Amino acid sequence: MGSNSAFILACLIFLSGCASGGADPYNRAVEDYSMGRVSESVESYKQAIILNPSEPQPKFNLAVIYQDQGKLEEAERLYRSIVEHNPGFAPAWSNLASIQEKLGQADEAEKSHRRAMEADRDGCAAASQFGYFLLRVQRGDEAEAVFEHSIRKDSRCANAWFGLGLLAEAKGDRRTALRSYDKASIYNPSDLEACVRSAKIMISQGEKDRAVGLLQKAASLDPARGDINLLLGELLLEEGKLKDAEKALELAAKTGAPSAECDRELSIVYGKLCEEAAAKSR
Repeated sequence: MGSNSAFILACLIFLSGCASGGADPYNRAVEDYSMGRVSESVESYKQAIILNPSEPQPKFNLAVIYQDQGKLEEAERLYRSIVEHNPGFAPAWSNLASIQEKLGQADEAEKSHRRAMEADRDGCAAASQFGYFLLRVQRGDEAEAVFEHSIRKDSRCANAWFGLGLLAEAKGDRRTALRSYDKASIYNPSDLEACVRSAKIMISQGEKDRAVGLLQKAASLDPARGDINLLLGELLLEEGKLKDAEKALELAAKTGAPSAECDRELSIVYGKLCEEAAAKSR
């Protein structure tokens, strides 16, 4: 699950890029952002807003950048400007709600989430984001209803399936949790956390072969996650796949996993490899 704001920004950039032509400030901003030139992108978005003050997309994209940078006041000002003139722009309501929640304004955040859902009647993005808000404020039953509502609107809503998985896991319903995480992975193949959570449930149930496959997928999605590499290495060691375990554990040590745990597991691997080599030389 990368961030929701970044996902929405990427979609809008793609769609607007297809619809727009010419080297105007907006297109320059899109190109600069895609190339990692964030400061240049910010300046171009500012120019685009001056040229087209009623157009919501440049404001939204700039607000997302500010929000990701922690400049919440600037982002909030832009989101409010968007919804004031374009009340049907659901992503701005959802991101405004996120800022209000961070500022401790839970009641205002809920109102903004509900406005987003009203504006996004045919989609599931706004509803699923509201579901996670309800989870964070400890209103699990309501969150479950919102996630289920999201799936009725769009059965491929990966965010909602993942949310249902979290709720089922918290209740100890592993079967439902696994089914929900599996759906989340199917509809969002890059959902690393769904893979990891499914793997951990399978480990607890003794299904270590299946867990290895999921952890290998998760490690391929983010090779820099030391915790995933460590857990994968430990499972491979238990299965006697020593060379694979060695590779995973060495990567874990390089990617921030606790060094003491990595050293302990690697010492076992090296010892077993030495034993195998000695046996072959006899």
